[in-house]
Amino acid sequence: DIIVFFDCHVKPAPDYWVPYVNAVEGNYKRVVIPTITSLNVDTWEEFNRPAASGGGMSKCYLTFDAEFKWTTDKTPYVPIMSGGLLAISRNWFFEIGGYDSSMKGWGGENIDQSLRIWTCGGEIVSAPESYVAHMWRDGTAKTKANYKLGAGDAVKNRARAVKAHLGPWFEKKTLTFPSFKDWRGKELDTSSITDTFSNLKCKNFEWYLNRFKNIYRDAGVLPKEVFQMEAILDETSSTPLCLELKTMHWTNYGSADEIVLKQCTGDASASEPKPIWWHRSSRLQDGSCCGSLRAWNTDQCVDGRNPQLGATKLSSYTCNLDSGLEAFLDPPNDDTEEFLLKVGRDDQRCVTVKGNSSLKIVKCEHASKWRKRNAFTPIEYELLGGDSKSDWESDS
Repeated sequence: DIIVFFDCHVKPAPDYWVPYVNAVEGNYKRVVIPTITSLNVDTWEEFNRPAASGGGMSKCYLTFDAEFKWTTDKTPYVPIMSGGLLAISRNWFFEIGGYDSSMKGWGGENIDQSLRIWTCGGEIVSAPESYVAHMWRDGTAKTKANYKLGAGDAVKNRARAVKAHLGPWFEKKTLTFPSFKDWRGKELDTSSITDTFSNLKCKNFEWYLNRFKNIYRDAGVLPKEVFQMEAILDETSSTPLCLELKTMHWTNYGSADEIVLKQCTGDASASEPKPIWWHRSSRLQDGSCCGSLRAWNTDQCVDGRNPQLGATKLSSYTCNLDSGLEAFLDPPNDDTEEFLLKVGRDDQRCVTVKGNSSLKIVKCEHASKWRKRNAFTPIEYELLGGDSKSDWESDS
């Protein structure tokens, strides 16, 4: 038997179930996710179906603040499912313990279930020929939810989900995010999760990070080095200036922002939710790391998709893990202490400092130089075991 879970505000396409059955029949521990399209709430008709099989939305990845971000790649495997749309064999669902009996409302169940499935011997795959149209909440009255969650329930659900699975990354990384500050130093019972699969000899979270090295290593989601990007200014400037997101703080649930010059900070601020810290991110065309720059502990990358010469605003956008070369530090003349900050794919446009206070896109021969400041290895990388570090570094 196969159990299918659907949000209430969806419309499955005819024969959506055929790929489900075919996939699960081949492996009862295989969970299947459809291609998620959009639903017109006035006509109840599907739209935004991808032109070719393999497009659309079906897979997410986990960030250390217990958020999940949409992504795509060339594999059928889904690191984290979005939650409301899936097919799973009845045997496997109950073998891994079903849903968390202590969860309230919703939120985090997809993280818990995804990590259970993967670490306990199953797999999650996308079904590119199965389409389910989903109503997205757009802020209008017609798409507004007709229910309310209890105050703090969603955050608590997510906290319990990641505590049950992340091991030391929960205490030393997840709890550093502002959204989880209320759970620092407090008891958080996760036995209703962990007791249900304690007999399955499941792998740990480090195994999961290695299973999805294409995301955490190759796309730079788990960086080895974090640094500030300091502009090398003329001697008349006494205050060191670094790049920082203008409005966002630590979160992987953000939106486009502006990147501005702010006063650089000391080492101590690495523990504060201030997006002045950056790292390399996003896969190159050959699948290796890295071709962009991401603000640490956020989902924002330097926007190098279409830089215009003369532009006086540098923006960020939600990172595309397959963005290729969009923004990177390039050492001119093999000088590894000073860099050009290149944006775009033509290798000719760079970010410069204008008047010691603002930014501008210019030809690289006229651009300011930059240097890494106060670089360090973040705790999320330090927590990897020696074998994992050796493996990641030898393959990178």
